[in-house]
Amino acid sequence: MYEKSIADLAYMKGDYEAAAQMYLEGARDGDALASFNYGYCLWRGRGVAYDPKEAKSFFAFARDLEGGEACYNIAMLYLHGEGVAKDYVKSYEYMKISAGQGCIEAQLYLGMAYTSGCMFEPEIVGISMIPCHTPEYMDFNFMLEGDIPDFELDEALRYSAIRQDAKQAFEWFQRAARHSTNYVEDLVAKGKYLYARCYVDGLGTDFDRDKSVRLMLLAQKSGSPEATAYIIENGITADMLEKKETQKLRKG
Repeated sequence: MYEKSIADLAYMKGDYEAAAQMYLEGARDGDALASFNYGYCLWRGRGVAYDPKEAKSFFAFARDLEGGEACYNIAMLYLHGEGVAKDYVKSYEYMKISAGQGCIEAQLYLGMAYTSGCMFEPEIVGISMIPCHTPEYMDFNFMLEGDIPDFELDEALRYSAIRQDAKQAFEWFQRAARHSTNYVEDLVAKGKYLYARCYVDGLGTDFDRDKSVRLMLLAQKSGSPEATAYIIENGITADMLEKKETQKLRKG
């Protein structure tokens, strides 16, 4: 009988073959999370032969899992053409599903993609669920311009798959910022910083100095190094808001 904790323990001990076999057993019994984890083993060649095409089928079975990790990974398969034909439009479509299911990686990706109007190469190229939600960051030697056949055509396809939309960018940054701080802490902090920047830059909303200061301080408190750098560079202090509130009370 499949037990997730035993399979996860085997995986974390490096016994990938045993873990993959247990995940497969769970997947055959209809367990969506086991299916996701077996798909991940196939995608990374852990305990089974690397097979991204088959990985996609297992991720697809798990696509309705709460959290959006499966659709994020499918979006990455289409973004990079692993096991499927490279397709930036399909990658975008799966990214939207993932973001709607609550995946912060997808929400941040879409916020930045709507800002630039491009299906760009992300920092996070996959998500593991062994034993829990863990973003997998890109090796920055992953892809160089010379590695892409017909680089100019590829760039044109990236830009044609999504249009700039400041309001959509604002909405996804806002949603990313509203996650609980104990959920992928560094990404929540990044979401808070980018949400604050929307009020600094007037991206998808009106410029609002007071909101930007308040949100930037919250981003710093959450651990955002970008927010800390911005606060130092602009001489922002917490008493700026306190003084403003005092002035309002005096006027009243």
